[in-house]
Formats: sequence, C-alpha cells, structure tokens
Amino acid sequence: MAEQSKEPRGYNYGSSDYASRKIQPWDIWLEYELNPWDADIIKRILREKGERRLDYEKIKHICDERIRQIDEGENNASLEEKEGTTPPS
Repeated sequence: MAEQSKEPRGYNYGSSDYASRKIQPWDIWLEYELNPWDADIIKRILREKGERRLDYEKIKHICDERIRQIDEGENNASLEEKEGTTPPS
C-alpha cells in the first residue's frame, strides 16, 4: 500500500479527486449546515469520476425522494430532527 498523508484532506479513497482541490465537499456541508440530502447532491456535483450522466441520474433520484418527503410533510432531513433533537447552529 502506498504511503498516505496522515492529514485526512491530503488523500481520498476511491476514484474521486477531492484531495486535489483546495475546498472539499465537507467544507461546504459544514459551512452551510447542509442536511444529508443536500450534502449528497453537492458531493456528486463536485466529484469527477468520468460518469457524469450517472451522477446526474443519481442527483435526480435524490431530488425526487426529497421532494416526495417534503410533499408528504416528512420534513425530517436529518437524523437529529427525526429524533426530536435540535441540530447544532
């Protein structure tokens, strides 16, 4: 196995190229306090795995599910909200 940086931002697993960027998806998730659904969409937009059409199909699928949740009054975007606790601000 190749030598890895001990800093989590210095490497990534899989074929995405996040570690080569100044800003990682999780920087955006934290700054904007995104729910898991929105964070997943951001992740798919920012990665470059050579499967763009598949990424967009997955994004559509995620959006369809989130819209279904909102339409049915299931505004439980995170586990904290679902369990009745207040997410950190």
